Amino acid sequence: MSEWYTPEFGMSFGSKWTRVIKVLVIANIGVFILELLFFTINSRWVVTGLGEGSKIWTQDPFTRLFWFYPPDAIGNLWLWQFFSYTFLHSIYDPWHLIINMFALWMFGADVERVMGTKKFLTLYFTAGVFAAVLSAFITPHTAILGASGSIFAVEVAFAMFFPNVTIILFIFPIKARHLVMLFAGLTALNCLLPIGGGVAYYAHLGGLLYGFLFVKYEPKVLSLVSLWQARQRERELREGEEIRCKVDALLDKVNRVGLENLTEEEMEFLQKASKKYRKWRMGKRV
Repeated sequence: MSEWYTPEFGMSFGSKWTRVIKVLVIANIGVFILELLFFTINSRWVVTGLGEGSKIWTQDPFTRLFWFYPPDAIGNLWLWQFFSYTFLHSIYDPWHLIINMFALWMFGADVERVMGTKKFLTLYFTAGVFAAVLSAFITPHTAILGASGSIFAVEVAFAMFFPNVTIILFIFPIKARHLVMLFAGLTALNCLLPIGGGVAYYAHLGGLLYGFLFVKYEPKVLSLVSLWQARQRERELREGEEIRCKVDALLDKVNRVGLENLTEEEMEFLQKASKKYRKWRMGKRV
């Protein structure tokens, strides 16, 4: 975690930008332009004639390739969809993109400064994957797109780092922790009593849940992983020492009685030890 600081919520746009946030925003806007382009091209191809001006619209190939659709992402192993769908947004509702990018600008830079760039990107993209998995588990035949799952995770992280920071919601001041509670309550309510509208509420819920779990338990998970790695290194060192001792003993025997007097088991052990030595040397070079 980087040096602790207090975020500032003025309208100074420069203070909210980091290189990562700029890249994410530009990437999302760029993909949105590509969506519009492919949709326009596709809509011209699909005009059909039951009468002058009549049209039949189909989803364009670009969107079908990169949104998250469980039968394709899981059934056809289009695994890139677990990540790519977070860069797509509804071309029928530009506010989908605008609100998501505004929230990313508003909360993302402060979360990144606290967590560090690498950990922030890990949170952002793994939250998107988790949101997609939860959505696929509950609604396995529903396609989703948008960065909302990732951004909800970022908002939860912000509220956990800065719970008492006041945010202006429309014209009403509200503390960050209360805002996230409001989002979580509304999202859970919409999951229980869906009102439609083409919103992937389960993906939103997945982002909220994952953001909480990541911030709360990620340090503990890293500690467990580091402990496991340390134990693995200790085990390898012990194993290496045992192998070296046995190899030295066998080489002494070869010097005394000759290689032809080794048993089959001893020869096999020397061959395996040689392979392990080569593997360890290659690992050290890497």
